[in-house]
Amino acid sequence: LLILILALIVWFLVRQRKSRGDRSGAETRERIAENVVVCAHCRLRVPESESIEHEGRHYCCDEHRRLGPL
Repeated sequence: LLILILALIVWFLVRQRKSRGDRSGAETRERIAENVVVCAHCRLRVPESESIEHEGRHYCCDEHRRLGPL
């Protein structure tokens, strides 16, 4: 009976640890999936969702958009 209880405790702990690891992996995959673009002015790499697109080019900020590409 004691061995059965210990086996159940170990199984429960392993199962908990695996379920926690799966969640962090999903978050990492979501971050990796976003495209990264290069600012046409300073060459800084920024996520596409945070960039400013103007005339087919991407910029890291509005000031660099106004200054234009180098």
